[in-house]
Amino acid sequence: MTRKKYSKIIIVVVVVLLMIASTFILIESLNTKKEVEVNSSYYTGFVARVQKLDDTLSQTSEIASNSDTEHMFDVYTSIILVNDRLTLLKENAKSFPELNVLINDFLIFRYEYGYLVKDQLKGNRANSEIRMKVVKQVKLFLNNLPKQYENSKEFADQFSAAAEHIKPLLHLNF
Repeated sequence: MTRKKYSKIIIVVVVVLLMIASTFILIESLNTKKEVEVNSSYYTGFVARVQKLDDTLSQTSEIASNSDTEHMFDVYTSIILVNDRLTLLKENAKSFPELNVLINDFLIFRYEYGYLVKDQLKGNRANSEIRMKVVKQVKLFLNNLPKQYENSKEFADQFSAAAEHIKPLLHLNF
């Protein structure tokens, strides 16, 4: 009789533990899903901003030289907005590949491009070779970025590989 009593107690304890474990797994799964949604949302905004920079650069390479300065400001503003999106991504997305290096690279690129704009304001012609380098590298960066966020090593590797295309833009003013 005591064996039956202990068996019933053990069964009740096991069932309760299974319910607790199931609840914990469900909550963890929902949290992970929410985290992926948040990361995906911020990543999509970042990619859209890089696309806008690419579009602005494409327009800039097709313009007449008399409005170069205005379009260079548009590119400069787009670079700043990409940098802002990177900062938002870093601050709000969890378990995202390391962004500090890319943020730093975009800041340096921003300053380098700012010097080009400043030279243009002084009346110096913008070097078309440098401008084409910027167009090419940003296009490579955009084309190599993963199309959508995934919480995977492959995503992180592809994101890091794409980020390497910004490195050549760190020394525009040599």
